[in-house]
Amino acid sequence: MAIVTFDSTEFTAKYPRFAGTLTADQLQQAFDVACLLVDNSDVSIIKYDPVTGVNDRKTILYLLTCHIATMALWDDGQAGPIAGASEGSVSVSFSVPDATNASWFKQTPCGSMYWQATRKYVVGGRYVAKKYIHPFG
Repeated sequence: MAIVTFDSTEFTAKYPRFAGTLTADQLQQAFDVACLLVDNSDVSIIKYDPVTGVNDRKTILYLLTCHIATMALWDDGQAGPIAGASEGSVSVSFSVPDATNASWFKQTPCGSMYWQATRKYVVGGRYVAKKYIHPFG
């Protein structure tokens, strides 16, 4: 297996809304933060082998990078997605998610997709029972 190397040109081709909005360095920083949350090493449980076309880890890291970059575009002081807005006397409220569960990821479409894509790596496992043979017959 290999590690995923970030390519800002490839990333902005997949997510064109960031082209010209965030610099390559800003996108690299978002990717680096994503790597703090997802293991991008040779021993990661999320497979990545570009030679054989297995791109699971790259897809997951790019989704998380998109989520982080989207939040980076929010206005200063914006703590979460807009929950409500008024026009008379101008009022805006924000939803502040609980960072200990899925709500932090579900603030953006990319984050929601990331959350769903990673469920198979974090939820439960498979149990295969062996036939038990009693030692006394």
